[in-house]
Order: sequence, then C-alpha cells, then structure tokens
Amino acid sequence: MSASRNTAVRRSLRRFVLGSGPLKRRSDRLEAVGRVVVLVSFVAAPPLAVATMNVATADLQAVAAVQAADRVSTHAVLLQNAPPPGPEDASSAANGYAVSPVRARAQWTAPGGSLRNGTVMVAPGTPAGTERTVWVDHNGAITDPPLDRAAVTASAASVAALPLVGLPLAVWTCHACFCFVLNARRERRWALDWAAVEPQWNSRFR
Repeated sequence: MSASRNTAVRRSLRRFVLGSGPLKRRSDRLEAVGRVVVLVSFVAAPPLAVATMNVATADLQAVAAVQAADRVSTHAVLLQNAPPPGPEDASSAANGYAVSPVRARAQWTAPGGSLRNGTVMVAPGTPAGTERTVWVDHNGAITDPPLDRAAVTASAASVAALPLVGLPLAVWTCHACFCFVLNARRERRWALDWAAVEPQWNSRFR
C-alpha cells in the first residue's frame, strides 16, 4: 500500500511539473516553474496576511491612542428643529431602511469650557432642545469618534485580505497570461514544423 501511494505521489508530481526526459521542451520547463511559483504564492499568502494584519493592528492602535487622547465626547443641544423627513425618507422608513441624517444647528461645550455653535447630523424631524452626544477635538470642533477595538480589528482584517487574496490571484493571473503566450508560441512552432514535414510525408505515400 505504501508503494502504491508513493507511486501515486510521484505520478502526481510528474504531472504537476509536466513530466521529464529528453522530450520535455524548454517551454514546458518554464511553465513548470510558473506552476511552482503559483503554489508558493498560495503557501506564502496566509503567513504574509498574518504579518500584515499584525503590523496594521499596531499602527491602527497607535492612531486610536492618539485620537482617544485628542478627542472627547460632549452633549450638543439642538438650537432649531431639524428639517422634516421628505417623501423619500418616509418611503425608506416604511420599507425598514435607515433614514439619511440631516444637518441642524446645535450648541455644545468645548474642552476649555467655552460654548461652540455649529451643525450636527441628526435624524430628520428631531425637535429643538434635543441632546445628542458628539465628539470634539481639543479645539472644540466636531470630529469623528476615535477608533475602537472593533474598528481596529475590522480595518486590519481588510488590509490583511489584500495579500491573502491579492497575491495568489495576481500570481495566478500572470501565470495564466504567461501560459497563453507559451501556447501561442508552441502552436506557431508546430505549424512551422508541420509545414516543413508535411511535403516529405506526402511524397512518400504517392
């Protein structure tokens, strides 16, 4: 059973490298090398993706730490009623879809204690006097919330997906194009060789 298994492995390996021997063409050897490169790309993609994710996670965690130190949450009070929902918003709400937020003037307290006025994003029709939690930077300007752990993980995973999927796909695509060129060259050489041999064969059977 071990001998048959070894034979099957050797046979599969020979098929993968397109055989061996004096009949093996240079183009066959190049195609076999391309197959090995494709295989290596599939094997190398997962550890490369893990390394990329670790580096991206460390960088994003540093960014999140800077953002957390620079940004604070505060309450903004609407100074006016938000614009009412339009027909499209009512249709979206009726179908269970999220309604797009609108801008409304509001007032909030900056980190230094001063009052700031500006616009914030709220749901359509939100009445004046409603409080909404917002994030502001050290100057008191409205900004995005700092990255949390879930956002860091999701962003790092998205970056890691590039080498995990992109590397094998790019190498396989290049190999497929290379094989297309090799096959076209083989067909041209076969046509030239046949054009040279065919008259001799035909003369023998006449």
